[in-house]
Amino acid sequence: MLFQIAWRNIWRNKSRSLVVISSIIIGVWAGIFILSFAWGLYKNNIDESVYRQLSHIQIHHPTFGDENDSKFTITNTGEKLKQLQSDNRIASVSSRVISTGMITSPTTASGVKIYGINPSSEVTQIRLNEYVSEGAYFDSGKENEILIGEKLAKKLKVKLKSKVVLTFTNTESEIISGAFRIGGIYKSKNISLDEVNVYVQQKHLQELLELKPTESNEIVILIKDENQLDTIKNFSIGVVPQGKIEDWKALSPELSMIIESFNLYTYIISGIILLALTFGIINTMLMSVLERIRELGMLMAIGLNKRKIFIMIMLETFYLTLIGTPIGLLIGWLTVTTLGKTGINLSMFSEGLASYGFSSVIYPALDQDKYVIIVTMCLITAILSAIYPAYKALQLNPSEAIRKI
Repeated sequence: MLFQIAWRNIWRNKSRSLVVISSIIIGVWAGIFILSFAWGLYKNNIDESVYRQLSHIQIHHPTFGDENDSKFTITNTGEKLKQLQSDNRIASVSSRVISTGMITSPTTASGVKIYGINPSSEVTQIRLNEYVSEGAYFDSGKENEILIGEKLAKKLKVKLKSKVVLTFTNTESEIISGAFRIGGIYKSKNISLDEVNVYVQQKHLQELLELKPTESNEIVILIKDENQLDTIKNFSIGVVPQGKIEDWKALSPELSMIIESFNLYTYIISGIILLALTFGIINTMLMSVLERIRELGMLMAIGLNKRKIFIMIMLETFYLTLIGTPIGLLIGWLTVTTLGKTGINLSMFSEGLASYGFSSVIYPALDQDKYVIIVTMCLITAILSAIYPAYKALQLNPSEAIRKI
């Protein structure tokens, strides 16, 4: 009987009930949208870092990371690449020769990180060819061709076909200089990297560094299924037993921290939105109780005990939440699904986003467990919001309440 009374009570003032339901719908939708947008932004940054820069796994000589010296190499690279490529769980494998030095133009100089790459294998690795905005991606056939970032080109005041000089030390700690011709200029979604990363033919850099053709400083692995990450790492240990094998989480701890902290963000963002919603529900339900003082007094006078009065008020709030939450959840899910396919274009902020490694198009996304968290928090909010109005109803004196005008 209490269930029926509570249901009828919420529709006695339809406008007020619809306002509360609308507030719940908007609150749930806002929570879902904000979280999905935040995760889409973070996931965009993670994917850009993994698929365009780090790859899933990197293998180096154990001392290379500490010294950052090209003389610390992985030997028999070709044989190791073949072994890794034989595993069908691996999408792409490539080797790189790495050195740090200075790039000099006729007007200025800048510090850079020099990557000696195999252009064909990097097409399936970091897909650098897709970012080339001027010139071409190593198609001249000349071994002294260099690919530089657009921001670095502006800094050096050079353009396509300009001549630049790279200066670095070889494996014997001797200073070496090499002249290169700019064959292409690229613009990635991470402007900070565009200013420091330059790419040359691996074979030519090996010759300048006096490395053997079978030696390299880095092997990078891109896998098909990230759930196989630990398994592939163990497999890589067998292929390169003397190497230092690190996944992208170890290489970039800040990206790993984003994932770990996102659950906390879920509770914080949802909590802030639901806290605002709480005050709205409390205010509405308190008004509902105060408007029915005489009626509640009558119910108490004819024998409805305080426990039932409390349950009735709680049920009214619960019903409102039970109506609003699924609708808000559905609208939120449809919004995330639609925008997850079309994306949100933030091209007006593209330069600022690119400086932090973010793309200008964000694809909102949200895991199912986050929906469950939001729904659970909404129900808890409804219950807590109803306690104070219900408590106020329990404080009524039946004899005084009946005479209330």
